[in-house]
Parts: sequence; structure tokens; C-alpha cells
Amino acid sequence: MNQGIQEANLVVVRRLCEEWPKLTRGDFHELLAPDCLYINVPWPGRPRIGPDQAYDALSRYRSGWRVELHIVHLVAEGDVVLAERLECFQKPGDTTVHDLYVMGAFEMKDGKIAKWRDYFDSRHVDPFID
Repeated sequence: MNQGIQEANLVVVRRLCEEWPKLTRGDFHELLAPDCLYINVPWPGRPRIGPDQAYDALSRYRSGWRVELHIVHLVAEGDVVLAERLECFQKPGDTTVHDLYVMGAFEMKDGKIAKWRDYFDSRHVDPFID
């Protein structure tokens, strides 16, 4: 695979993983393919199709949460990018920070995310989200 394409894929995934709480609907359209499949694997019955559904699923955390994102590892092999990250959620006025380690698998097509699967332990999420 062309090294330049692989580097471009890393840039796209890095932007999503470091900035999703700040990204606009238009930004999601720039980063995700129109038919992108987004799945939070612990909840397989709730797949999202396309940038709008992915944006809608994540944008609800903008209000009511302060979210900090940290990439732990980011690697690419061809059209696949793997991103381990730490997502830290905190309610305004609350000192409790909820840390969530997430492993994301991204399949790229034509410079956009075509498939996105996030793996995490839902027991770390259930007490504070959903």
C-alpha cells in the first residue's frame, strides 16, 4: 500500500479520536463514508449507518459532559487503522472522572472511514452512561 495513503488514513482516524466531541455534523461527513457502519460492539443491536447517525449517537455527550480524549496507540496496516484510546467523562460540577479505555478498529475506503467498531467493557460505562 502507498505510504502516503496509509499516513492520510492515520490523520483521519486521529482527528476523529482526538476531537469527536468538538466535531460538527459537517466534519463527520468529511471523515466518514456516506454508508459508514459504526458499531459499539458491547451494544451490537444499535449499529449506526452513515455520518449523521454516528454524529447523533455521539453528540449527546457534548452537553452534560466534559470529555477529554487521549490516544494511547495508533497504528495502521493498509486500509485498517487501530486506535487504543482513553476517554475521560466528567459531569460539570462533579469531581468524579469516569475513565473508559476504548479500542477502535477502522476500515478505510477512499480516504474515509467505511467501518468503525469500538470495543470496550460496558461495565465501565453502564454506571454513568445509557
